Amino acid sequence: LWPQESEVATSVVGTDFAKLTQTLHDVGCFDPHYPDEAFKLGLTLLPGFLGFYLLRSGMPALGSFLIAFSYYMSGWTSHDYLHHGCLKGGQKQLVHWNNAVGYAIGAWQGYAVGWWRARHNTHHLVTNEEGNDPDIMTAPVLIFVRNSPVIAAALNAAQRWQQYYYVPAMSLMDMYWRFESMQYLAARPFNKVWASWALLALHYSFVGYMFHGQYQWLLLTMLVRGFLTGIVVFSTHYGEEVIPGDHGMTLVEQTALTSRNITGGYLVNLLTGYISLQTEHHLWPMMPTARLEAAQPYARAFFKKHGFVYRESNLVECVKYNVAALDITTRNGEWAEMPH
Repeated sequence: LWPQESEVATSVVGTDFAKLTQTLHDVGCFDPHYPDEAFKLGLTLLPGFLGFYLLRSGMPALGSFLIAFSYYMSGWTSHDYLHHGCLKGGQKQLVHWNNAVGYAIGAWQGYAVGWWRARHNTHHLVTNEEGNDPDIMTAPVLIFVRNSPVIAAALNAAQRWQQYYYVPAMSLMDMYWRFESMQYLAARPFNKVWASWALLALHYSFVGYMFHGQYQWLLLTMLVRGFLTGIVVFSTHYGEEVIPGDHGMTLVEQTALTSRNITGGYLVNLLTGYISLQTEHHLWPMMPTARLEAAQPYARAFFKKHGFVYRESNLVECVKYNVAALDITTRNGEWAEMPH
């Protein structure tokens, strides 16, 4: 017997969302956009090559910044390929070639793809679910209070300053993710992950060559890359609602509660790897990023039709929203009243 569809999938919202997704297929929102993919690869890799040249040509500050920017953009670009959202067609093109490019860019930026997939794919499945979503497991460094007097009372002396160290702490994220990436591989049999170790060895060998004799600039590269990625990533989920794992909501309802877009138009979308359209990405994770803007009006209309809040703020407001969620002195109700 075929398994029955869940009540969530067959609910009014669930069936209407399935129709909307089919409409987006029909209007071309899932079609590949190869000129945009080529442009993104150039924007991702060319600053790194130029940075390497400048680093070795007497302009180490600018060179290390450009390498950091290249690593930063690599996170978004590899993300898109590993979601199989760039190259479309048959199974080989959809899976193998997307994976090949994703692995190559992942090696360039210095993270193990297996670690990223285990973390990120889980995040998509259980976004902001308490105890399930690895992305919001930020303790003990950051504890999102969200007006809870119980959580606030449990903070230690250092954590009571978290609203002040939150922004500078973002600069440490690249170092943390590099460590966590290697920790993930170390916990697995070598014969299962030797290829990932080899890619990391290749990455660090080239990093050593690039920064030979001026390793102080490598520290700047990691701090800048960590800050750029961290401040964007944390803006789209971390201050939002945390929900129980047995919530029984549709994907749309869960996304409406747990995702926030970053406003600013095309330039912001481009420079954040379209993670700024977080709501649309979570609803349709295999949609090419070049098509997310076209899907946005459909998502807005769907949210309005079903009475959901479409959450969006500019980057500064997103950071302020997170700070308010961390701050134990935020007045009762103030965090919840931050603008959507």
